[in-house]
Amino acid sequence: MNREIIECASEAEWLALRERDVTSTETAALFGCSPYLTEYELWHRKTGQLPVEFEVNQRMVWGNRLESAIAMGIAEDFGLIVEPFKVYVRIPELRMGSSFDFKIIGLREGAPDNIYRELFREHGPGIMEVKNVDGLAFKRGWIADGEDMEAPPHIELQVQHQQEVADLDWTLIAPLVGGNTPRPFHRLRNRDYGGLICDKIATFWHSVDIGKAPDPDYSKDGDTIARLFANDNGETLDMTGNNRLAELVAAYTAAAADEKAAKARKDAAKAEALLLIGNAAKVVGSGFTISAAKTKGSQGKLITEADVGSYVGGRAGYRDFRVNLKSGAPTK
Repeated sequence: MNREIIECASEAEWLALRERDVTSTETAALFGCSPYLTEYELWHRKTGQLPVEFEVNQRMVWGNRLESAIAMGIAEDFGLIVEPFKVYVRIPELRMGSSFDFKIIGLREGAPDNIYRELFREHGPGIMEVKNVDGLAFKRGWIADGEDMEAPPHIELQVQHQQEVADLDWTLIAPLVGGNTPRPFHRLRNRDYGGLICDKIATFWHSVDIGKAPDPDYSKDGDTIARLFANDNGETLDMTGNNRLAELVAAYTAAAADEKAAKARKDAAKAEALLLIGNAAKVVGSGFTISAAKTKGSQGKLITEADVGSYVGGRAGYRDFRVNLKSGAPTK
């Protein structure tokens, strides 16, 4: 397959390239195991109906700052030579692309042998995928059984996707856990998995081309649906006799009643618990702890002469969804 290797001049160019492909961080959505994205949302992104909201947070900022140090440190530990692999590679016929962290390009002379040096000798250059992982997140999402390691499914799929796009046969997955514990392990290219990923992506793009969206997962796609239908048209729609809508209204109002009752029970339990613990900041019990320290107050924003005429505390508009039952209407 033909591959395009593109050196991006800016972040804007990189983001534009990603829009026309399914990338390695998006492919898990097609398998239903992405923690960030569903196939329904991805479909509406790729059809241009939902803008991609790319916001840099502090975790990403520090991840980028530490990425090189982690890569160089683990490479030094195992006698490898790595370099930044900062290109965007795509397979045009599949509309499948990927970015990368580092590429393993050689071996340090005099370093003791290990599995990664053997992999380089056998397979040539490989990918190094760096992950800066919080200790709690590692315990919850990664599997570590002695020397056997397994990343969360979306990362395992990301790595196989990257190998398929780059046409490289191995990856050193390099997580640094809790800021001071490297837990590297490797993955060989699995061509069966690669073929399955390619098939999934081809099926996805076919659905885009014919305009057939996947079914939403209503438990996960609520925010996406709200964004798609963020505006009203000012009209009144008569859906008298629509049994499914009537069922949904009944389910919604019943859940709202349960939610209200649950909140009342929660508030009552909290009140009684506070009466029992008094002014204690922390309580240790049988199988639980309670934190009840007082947070610092805030004076709020000081409105100065320079602020006069400016907008303070604005918010974006939203659909105010409410269900009002008619008098005497059944609730079940």
